[in-house]
Amino acid sequence: MVNAARKSCQIWNHDLQEKYVTQNFYAFARGEFLVALTNDENNQQHITVPNAPFSEGAKVCNIFYDGTDCQNIKGGSIDIYLNKGESKIYVTQSKMKEIHAEVAKLEALVAPNHDKP
Repeated sequence: MVNAARKSCQIWNHDLQEKYVTQNFYAFARGEFLVALTNDENNQQHITVPNAPFSEGAKVCNIFYDGTDCQNIKGGSIDIYLNKGESKIYVTQSKMKEIHAEVAKLEALVAPNHDKP
């Protein structure tokens, strides 16, 4: 899923931009690809990240939750909740379709060979 998202967003064409840094939270972007990480495996981190790399009003989704962890960008910010060491990658909802298509294509390539020794 991560590689499909990287490919869809072509992150190699964008410089890394730190968006928010604390002792227990780190967020960075490469184009319209926002990564949020925490090193706190015992607590929830809730951070409102300003200057999100998405257009105002854009619907963005966490690639790991298949459309259930989505929100609209308001005031240029994104609210991120990370539970006990969780990581998230946000992309625009329109990119999610491309990502799912890429994952399906890769799974189809692997599936026929899955049972072979």
